[in-house]
Amino acid sequence: MSQQSLTKQWLARRRRGRLVPPSLVAIALFLAFWQVVSLQFEATTFPGLGQLADNIVLVVTSEDQFAFLDNVLPTLVRIAMGFLISMVIGTVLGISMGLYTAVEDYATAPVMAIMTFPAVVWAFMGILWFGITQYVVHVLVITLVVAPYVTVNIWKGAESVDQELVEMAASFDAGRLEQWRHIHVPHLQPFLFSSARLAFALSWKIALVAEVFGATEGVGYVISYYFQTLRSDMIIAWAVPVMLLMFGVERLFKRLEDRSFAWRPELEDTVDRRA
Repeated sequence: MSQQSLTKQWLARRRRGRLVPPSLVAIALFLAFWQVVSLQFEATTFPGLGQLADNIVLVVTSEDQFAFLDNVLPTLVRIAMGFLISMVIGTVLGISMGLYTAVEDYATAPVMAIMTFPAVVWAFMGILWFGITQYVVHVLVITLVVAPYVTVNIWKGAESVDQELVEMAASFDAGRLEQWRHIHVPHLQPFLFSSARLAFALSWKIALVAEVFGATEGVGYVISYYFQTLRSDMIIAWAVPVMLLMFGVERLFKRLEDRSFAWRPELEDTVDRRA
């Protein structure tokens, strides 16, 4: 058995032997630090944990002046639409750039140029172009910001496909469909998962930015209102539930990714034992 496998087994035994997961310890320390800092401020400026919990309950039960579901649902729809469009565009363009030199030559400069534009600039431009819209501006901003990141990630994944495997498959009369099924798709799966997690995290952040500058409903719109009224406690109370939801979805992506590649450590250990 290799030294790498022994190290992994030792780390796994250490994790199982811990009574309290390190993540819970980190969260507890963070909350304790939050509570200590909150004692130095007014409750409306930096709420303590008790006040924050009361505010979150007030927000979620729709006893606040803004109905929770009426503002969260449009934000989630915008995030989902922007995420899906960004993944489709980024995946198709990234694969094309990785496999075809001509596409890479023409597309590299525009992709990198678009990537350098701040989300705030796209939000302002979208509002000037289309005005205050229900979804168009927000989805456009998400797509323009997120799609280039997905493109670059998939591009590098497609570019790193072992061409010797492709040539060997072709020499055994494997068609294009079989090559994609057995070589390209398995190779690109890790890049697709990592791109999806990155795209989702960015989509949620960009959606709020777009809503702050041009929306009549949504979490970003509510946050903008409370910013103008100097209620940072309510800003945090509105952000926390959606943040937890986004974190849960991101963890779901991570679990699906781990499950999809659960065979890889076992395969590695098998090879080590044979060696």
